[in-house]
Amino acid sequence: MTTYKTIVIILLAAVALSLSATAKVFWTRPAARGHAVLETTPDWKTVYTSSVRINDGQGDLTIIGCNEPLGAVMTKLRQAYASCKTLSNFRQNETLGWARLREGGAIVTLLALAPNLAMAPNTPEQTMLFVLTQTPGNFDKSRGPPTAPCLRDPSPYPGSRVQTYLTSEESQMQLEIYVATARPEAVQQYYESTLLSQAWTRLDPAGASASLTIYQKGTALCALLVLPSGTGSESTITVLHKLLKTE
Repeated sequence: MTTYKTIVIILLAAVALSLSATAKVFWTRPAARGHAVLETTPDWKTVYTSSVRINDGQGDLTIIGCNEPLGAVMTKLRQAYASCKTLSNFRQNETLGWARLREGGAIVTLLALAPNLAMAPNTPEQTMLFVLTQTPGNFDKSRGPPTAPCLRDPSPYPGSRVQTYLTSEESQMQLEIYVATARPEAVQQYYESTLLSQAWTRLDPAGASASLTIYQKGTALCALLVLPSGTGSESTITVLHKLLKTE
């Protein structure tokens, strides 16, 4: 997955998780897996953990809330993983840091996101840390695109090519990314027409965002993010489908 795709996955997954009141939440319990830094840093709290499927590979995802700026979190990660074999060097910009390492017999992908800097720059700095742990075999299966689209509701945009698929059975969330030879406005119009004709209701205020729209039908949510790709003649389509637990 490219960095761009990873950012989109994280932003939409964070929206889905925040809407679920029944996901595994441990606000006062330290992380159970990963390097010791994940377990011993006082202001780092595990907020979610789940088995996930990425493309054709499996993995374990842990999300940790850090009451520290992104730079401080990245410094601690570099120190903690210094003895591990680096597969992708630590890199960082203003809102994102990432790395991939081999820890024992596992492949660990680290992605740290500063959502406040990206969406609410005037609030205190916090960091969300995403830790994906996979066996080497599952990591290899996740690197290539899925063999075929998996999300059926809503179905893929006509003529689009599937790039990435992610699902978590525990949170009842599916996410799929496509590329289509069409402009974003045409894709949005297609999905709006299709979803409304199938009894979906649009939740976000009209005109709130030209890129992100959210729909609901019963206990199902559908978040749709459409952004221009390359020269603008293509679009990257990210569809997140989530079932809400009502009991």
